[in-house]
Amino acid sequence: MRSFQSKKSLELDGLDQELLEDLGRQSLEAIQKLRTDVRVEVELEVSLLHGDSSRRGERAIQGHTKDLSPGGCLMVLEEPPAVGDIYRLHFKDTQLGLPSVFARCLRARLMREDAFEAGFQFFARLELPEQASEGAGSDILG
Repeated sequence: MRSFQSKKSLELDGLDQELLEDLGRQSLEAIQKLRTDVRVEVELEVSLLHGDSSRRGERAIQGHTKDLSPGGCLMVLEEPPAVGDIYRLHFKDTQLGLPSVFARCLRARLMREDAFEAGFQFFARLELPEQASEGAGSDILG
């Protein structure tokens, strides 16, 4: 019985070592190359309404974007969105003129008692203005 536990322990140690070595080989640049879209750091006010017609009368969730890409965005919100649910996002900006879009909440996490970080994937790709797609980042809003 003891030899079985030792063998199993050795296998797990080897697996853990492999994973650690693999993580050590990964760099931020390599991970970013896997992304299909360039992310632009930009803070825009946004409100979220449920995407289905039976829940559109519910109160909107308010927040702001942390980054934006043609395929999705990362936001900080006052309330947690439901992961997997579909929302209609309204960007409140004057310079970029972004349309409202439908998006699915892919993940959400508690940052502090009154702030939640959430990632969304758009159903249709968002056409970003030229200055945004060139990586102007925070310069977009002046």
